[in-house]
Parts: sequence; structure tokens; C-alpha cells
Amino acid sequence: MLREAFEYLTTPCPPLARRYGYLAELVALGARHRRQRRSWAPHLAACRHFVADAAARAAPGGRAMVAGSGLLLEVPLAELAARFREVVLVDMLHARSVRRQARQFSNVQLVEWDVSGTLQALDAALARGGPLPPADRPPLLPGERFSFAISCNLLSQIPLLPLDAIERRAPAILDAERLTFAHALGHAHLEWLDRSADRAALFTDTESLWLRGGAIEEREDSLWGLELPAPDVQWLWDIAPAPEQDRRLDLRHSVGGWFDVRTVTAGVNLC
Repeated sequence: MLREAFEYLTTPCPPLARRYGYLAELVALGARHRRQRRSWAPHLAACRHFVADAAARAAPGGRAMVAGSGLLLEVPLAELAARFREVVLVDMLHARSVRRQARQFSNVQLVEWDVSGTLQALDAALARGGPLPPADRPPLLPGERFSFAISCNLLSQIPLLPLDAIERRAPAILDAERLTFAHALGHAHLEWLDRSADRAALFTDTESLWLRGGAIEEREDSLWGLELPAPDVQWLWDIAPAPEQDRRLDLRHSVGGWFDVRTVTAGVNLC
């Protein structure tokens, strides 16, 4: 608890991101990883292998973007820094540990960016009492076009904290409207990723599985109604073995990776 409190108090964070819980989530992610290091190891290895494989399919040199860089648990930073002229780590905030790693490479840059593109508009809408803002495509990062981009487990996560804020501040908004908003955020992210780079890839959890003794008791869709084509690569993530999140049930995520986001945007359900 002391470590988490220190990280929360000393991590640089924009006020809006702090208020919406992004700093608390980042600190909690690090703590959960420390508790579940062994359970997470196969997933993190699969992520790093996928990112390296996806990057190898892009032309070397140029700029690379890692969207949702988080704590760099899933990112083979040294390999990316060796392959591309510049690597830009993009997230709402960057932990002190990430800043230390980035300083080891002269060509790695940190950018604080709202990849949802909607947080300020949502905050203003909630202050007015609604309605929810449109989930427009986020603006592209400034500078030279990226030759490679990777979205790290963002597609399922982008709506979570905005939806938490809606629940707290505008509980009268109907579930159907919230789901439409979440769906639109996911679709906007796919379009933003496609527009950002010559070659873009992504991985994301697609389904949550609740298990008792290895048997599935419940399945939950993680993609807010987006119907994606079959992934190029799939693996499982034992994210919260009991009693991490539930006293009796294990939580496992199905994860999918796509090497070319254009194959996703071409086949995604727009309904």
C-alpha cells in the first residue's frame, strides 16, 4: 500500500486524467501485475512477441507509435527503438518507471494524449447534464506520419473510465445510449489508428471468461458490440485467478491480435 500511495502522489498526471481515474488505474495495474506476475507471464510474452512480429512487417526506419503504452509490460521497447528512427509512446500519462526506461533510448519520446479524443467534451457535457457528446475521431498526433503504429489492449478499455464517469455523474442516461457511446468510441479508435500510420496493428481482449474449477460459468463480450473479423493470433490471459477479483471464480480474458488494422476496419460492424 505504501508503494501504491507513493506512486499515486509522485506520478505526473494532467488534472482531468487524475479526476477521471486514469492515474488510479495505472497504479492499480502495476500492483496487480506484482501480485499476479506468474499468471500474467504467458500473456505478456505473447504480447511482446506479437508487437515485435507486427513491427517486423512494417518498413524499418521512420516513426513508430505505441498507443496505450501503459507500464511497458507488453512492449519490447528495445526492439522497437532499434528498428525505427523514432518511437513515440502515447498514453494519458506516463509512470516514473516508464520515464526511466524511455531515457535509456535517445530516439524514444513520451506523449500525453487522450486517445479517445472525447474526454474534454465528455467532461463538459456531464457538467451541463448531457447529452453525451459524439465520439468523433481523435485528432492525429502532430509531426511526420508514422510508418508503424500498434494499439496495446486499448479497444476494449477506452470506454471504461468514461462510462464510470457517466454512471457517477449522469446515472439517468439510458444503458442503450451508453452502449452506443462505447461502441462509437471503439469504432473511432479503429479509424484513428488506421489513419495514423502506413501500417497499423492492434491487440485487445475480446471476451471475459469466468471459470470455476476450469469450467466456464459466464462469458462477457469485451468489445461493446463491435464485430471484428477473426484475429490473426489468439491467446488467453489469466488476469485474475481467484481470489484476486472474486473469491471463488477465476477471470480469464481471450485476447486477439491483428497485424493489419485495415482488415479490421474493412470488416467491422458499424451498427
